[in-house]
Amino acid sequence: MVSVVVMFSLLLVAGGIYGVRLSLALAKTFHTNPISAVVGALQGGHGSAIDHEKQTYQRINVVLYGYGGDQHSGAFLTDSIMVISIQPLQGLPPQVAEISIPRDWFVNIPLRNGKSTQQRINFAYAAGMLGEGPQPASAVDAGAAVADPVLAHILGVGITYFVGVDFNAFKQAVDAVGGINIDVPAGFTDYQYPAGECDLGNCGYQTVRFKAGMQHMNGATALIYSRSRHGNNGQGSDFARSRRQQQIIVALRSQIESIGGFGKLPDVINALGSNVLTNLTIGDAESLYGLVNGVNPASIEHISLDDTNFLYDCGYPYRCGSYYLYTNDRSYKSLRHFVQDIFPAPAALAEGAPVTFVNASGRNNTATTRWASVMHMLGFATTAGGKAPTQAVTQVIDNSGGKDTGAAQWLAAYFGVSVTTEPAPTAPLTTPPATPVAAPAGGVTVILGSAEEQAFLGDQGVGQ
Repeated sequence: MVSVVVMFSLLLVAGGIYGVRLSLALAKTFHTNPISAVVGALQGGHGSAIDHEKQTYQRINVVLYGYGGDQHSGAFLTDSIMVISIQPLQGLPPQVAEISIPRDWFVNIPLRNGKSTQQRINFAYAAGMLGEGPQPASAVDAGAAVADPVLAHILGVGITYFVGVDFNAFKQAVDAVGGINIDVPAGFTDYQYPAGECDLGNCGYQTVRFKAGMQHMNGATALIYSRSRHGNNGQGSDFARSRRQQQIIVALRSQIESIGGFGKLPDVINALGSNVLTNLTIGDAESLYGLVNGVNPASIEHISLDDTNFLYDCGYPYRCGSYYLYTNDRSYKSLRHFVQDIFPAPAALAEGAPVTFVNASGRNNTATTRWASVMHMLGFATTAGGKAPTQAVTQVIDNSGGKDTGAAQWLAAYFGVSVTTEPAPTAPLTTPPATPVAAPAGGVTVILGSAEEQAFLGDQGVGQ
């Protein structure tokens, strides 16, 4: 969550002045001495590593690891993993994407002395904290020393910065400001919220419920709201959970900025300092705040990597003994291409082009709905069409008469083809037996060829 990554800098800016208690709290959170904390804060981020990347328009990637902490079994297993990617732009607000990583993704995790293990990705950070990874630069970096390279490898982008958050940080920070007000957008019930810790003999569940509407939450309630994973009414996805966590941070920010909230600032930072590990400096945090402060939340891309797109589940409980997710393309080439090109040209998005995806791969699968969903996450207005006669090469057709040229060119570049310019079809596309495909009213049509689908599935045919 962008709000989580810049929480430290928000607190710095909101404070205005730096008293003894505040400087001690900052030093604790950023693992430095109080004098350095004050000096770093007063410099406003100038000269920091992130400030340099901002000035040179380099893409910035920060990963957030959320874990249960010492009071839970598997203290450092990261139930929440999110990569926040920020692309500075000249003369425009930066582009921002939040990429949710599912904890059950089964990957190879390199350890020290040339060893490795096949595990869920949520074990990577824990492996480092347990001393099973390479020698870190400091104890603060131990978990990230293992987990960051794993993420960089599978996503194909550099991971430079991290924030490790014990979930107690949410609870204690919320309590420090006297609770927060949350407008629950959709009421839900979770019948499988953990009642305790399985390693301690309590593997049972409890039922938790949240009604729609505005309500005041203390730290314990806010923690349950943010951690629920099996809610009904559309609240059982990692994406829904990440949005709820973002709500809590935004509400906490509002409470701090409210009248009387500043007096709680040292208590909030102390709560974070006891439960946060990060390699961000105070200058980095302030520079991040200056970069993303004011970004329209509606423009932020919310990317969920799951079994509706680049991953598939192992078929638990019938085909495997535990629930795991695997990558369709085991080479990660398709996924890396997507993540590396996650920011379409602003001009292409500004056109608001209607984009229709048609399946001409010859496979009886969900390619159209998958690509419509994937490109919708990047900001395009998409529709899943039907089928068309099989063709090998993907085709991008501009039916807009020049109105949506930018979108067509960006999509063509993504799929590695040239744009075909045609007027909007006067009759639906069909494939025997007749399967109508709605003719687009202008816009762009992407006909997905068999070669593209073969590459996406890594030649394994998974998900046919």
